[in-house]
Amino acid sequence: MANEKVEIKILQEIEYKVIGNAFGVLIAMGGLLAGTMVSQRSFEFWQEDIVLIILLAFMSFNLMRSFVATMTAYQAVPAHPHPAPRRENVQPEHAAIAQIAAPAKFTPEQVLDEVAKRIEAQKAEAMKKNKMVN
Repeated sequence: MANEKVEIKILQEIEYKVIGNAFGVLIAMGGLLAGTMVSQRSFEFWQEDIVLIILLAFMSFNLMRSFVATMTAYQAVPAHPHPAPRRENVQPEHAAIAQIAAPAKFTPEQVLDEVAKRIEAQKAEAMKKNKMVN
């Protein structure tokens, strides 16, 4: 009897349950902040916000329960250290493939010619548009 192992049942994707319950608590708190008790600044109006109070209590209880279950499950999981990155010797023929091509060198005359061509093309396009409008 003393040697019996206790097996903990771990739910699939238990973290999502914690996150969902945390969002539920946030929504319930938002409802309470917009409720009558806060707007009137008095606990005398608790009956009007009873649904939100019960929802907050229920979601808080579920959040704590799922959080404790998650922490219990993570205690049983062994730590997996990340393997250290290893270095590889790159051969010169493979390194040449990975190189970025050098930018093309343009002479000032080539630059001026290209700019002139673009300006002429833009003028022609503007003339076409202008003829369509008029």
